Amino acid sequence: MQHVEFPYGTMSYNGHMVILTIKEGAVFDVAECREMITTATRFAGNKPYVLLSDARVYFSITPEGRKVTADKNEAPLLKANAVIINNLPARLIANFFGKFNKPHFQFKVFTNEQKAVDWLMATGRVCGIN
Repeated sequence: MQHVEFPYGTMSYNGHMVILTIKEGAVFDVAECREMITTATRFAGNKPYVLLSDARVYFSITPEGRKVTADKNEAPLLKANAVIINNLPARLIANFFGKFNKPHFQFKVFTNEQKAVDWLMATGRVCGIN
């Protein structure tokens, strides 16, 4: 399994999906978002991928960071993102992102990790991944 540590979280790749675990208090701006996209793309071998984001902490993302993350030109190989949350601020961030930034990839928020993984695996198969 590929794995990398960032100041704002950890990222790994298990052969089926990229997994991002966000650290408590993380702040995502353009640089952090681009670093995550570049790493995820490299982990997936420059092929389409799905992303599991474990956001069960308090964190923030700037408006510019949200734009970068949602932009197809910035993350053309990202096909789906399942976000796991367990607190109201994270839910607000995720729902705002999904509704107002209109990401080019499939995006869904979960409170149950297994349901998030199952959805990503099914979505990945539909997209020709896995």
